[in-house]
Amino acid sequence: MAFVVDGSEWCFDGWSEAEIDSALGAFLERVTTAQSWGERVWIGDDIYTRPVLGGLSVWELLSPGAAVKLDNEILEKLAAALGRATRYLDEESWPVGMEYPEIVVGEGPASENADVYWAHHRVRAGRAVACLALRRSGVYLTGSAAGAVKLHWVIDERGHRAFFRSAIDVERDTAATLERLAPHAYPDTFFLPGVWRGLSDFEGGYTRVREELRRYLDGFDDHGWWVFMAPPPLETELDRRPPMEGRPDQRLIERRFTLCGLEMAPENANVAQHKTCRQARERTLKGRTLYCQWHGKIEPHINRIHIHPPIPESGNRIVVAIFHAHLPLPGD
Repeated sequence: MAFVVDGSEWCFDGWSEAEIDSALGAFLERVTTAQSWGERVWIGDDIYTRPVLGGLSVWELLSPGAAVKLDNEILEKLAAALGRATRYLDEESWPVGMEYPEIVVGEGPASENADVYWAHHRVRAGRAVACLALRRSGVYLTGSAAGAVKLHWVIDERGHRAFFRSAIDVERDTAATLERLAPHAYPDTFFLPGVWRGLSDFEGGYTRVREELRRYLDGFDDHGWWVFMAPPPLETELDRRPPMEGRPDQRLIERRFTLCGLEMAPENANVAQHKTCRQARERTLKGRTLYCQWHGKIEPHINRIHIHPPIPESGNRIVVAIFHAHLPLPGD
């Protein structure tokens, strides 16, 4: 899982100063975020010397005589961030197919782009790599003489997460892959230590539940904090009614999850009153006992995901606490 800077977009002729500042600022944020999460960022050999505006390199734009005045702070931080990047030309292991220099992106013409075909051939080899871009975003079919793959171009947080969620498929969707990539694919979700051992407790194992489980994790990460914390009477994030004071009750929380496409419910009161059943749903985080009564129903009568609302101990992120076929109920 890594990124490569698509240097083909680094040509600012015709751009306004504001457009360049905005694009470089967003790009810097992506590079900084990736590096803070331990995600590798590769660069090509000419990123420092490539003429980007009026024959000047991006670093020469810092000079007093430059025709445009860009934000020096952004340029200096960008220089530092790219200074920590890795040149893919220095890699000892090159993916099969790199001998084919031409690449086609979407419906465009064939062209030579070493940055893109580095990513293209890595993905063909089963290793997730996306392009960090200035303007292009989304998923494109890329083709070479060796074959075709879907490749991500990332310019914002939404694209960043989408890439890592798709990376689970690129690197083979197994329980181990999900555990490894989940912190990157679901950064607004806190996975309780040890929760991944529960994947084997699902009826049918991970293979049986993986599609639905990942759909629930998508929903928790995208909407979980809002569902539990946004004030009533709002039902969706697009609801424009004036908010009231206080927190949503259980009925409104359940309604919000339903509108997000997730079948979630709290346990009945008799579950909390039954010592054995309650303890089966309790987990500890930093000395605090969490009663994880909210659960998602992967199948109507079996396979559950138990969660807990955001708390300070989880960094105010929703807590995914228990994966299980079915925890005990009173009367079992």
